[in-house]
Amino acid sequence: MVRIFIGFMICFLLLNCAKKEEKAVIKNKPYIISHEDKELEKYYDSLGVPPPSTKGFFYGESQLLIDKKGNLYFYQKRYIQILCSYGSEKDTLPHFLDLQPKDIVKIPKKCLNDFLSENILTKEKRRQLLIIGSQSDTIKNPYFLDFLKSNIIQTYYVRRTTQEEDTVLKYKTNSDYYYSDSIKWDRTKIKFPNKQHK
Repeated sequence: MVRIFIGFMICFLLLNCAKKEEKAVIKNKPYIISHEDKELEKYYDSLGVPPPSTKGFFYGESQLLIDKKGNLYFYQKRYIQILCSYGSEKDTLPHFLDLQPKDIVKIPKKCLNDFLSENILTKEKRRQLLIIGSQSDTIKNPYFLDFLKSNIIQTYYVRRTTQEEDTVLKYKTNSDYYYSDSIKWDRTKIKFPNKQHK
């Protein structure tokens, strides 16, 4: 009888361990941008309404960048209140920001929630928007995934990084001198102001 009881307890403990491992796998499920975009489209289709247009929507006041290694970076641009979106739906290319390596700060992974709370949640409600750009379609960074689940910032948009963000990040991580006029930009992926640009 004692042997049966001990055998039962061992089985019970092993089952509990298996459940904990299963929960850990679910907790760290990667965020796949293309898949999430399709799911959002399906959701709006099921409601019978068109999804909100993201054309022309590349930047906000606050941007979080995730490189291919899962490192986290942050930069801000000047807040401009947009009263009307006339014409922005025709903008399919991101505008040149003249972003500089010094404008981008690296965030320690463990500090992501605190950093974003301090830099975004302290703003007025309509400005508490985060644009997330990733160099990879699949995001596996556990700190970022925990951040998404925490709902600290409720308004965010996840997209792939722009050509300019990729270029400036490369110069920042390599500590190279960056001068935007010396870059051979792919003009099919970026829109420059009307002035001449090499």
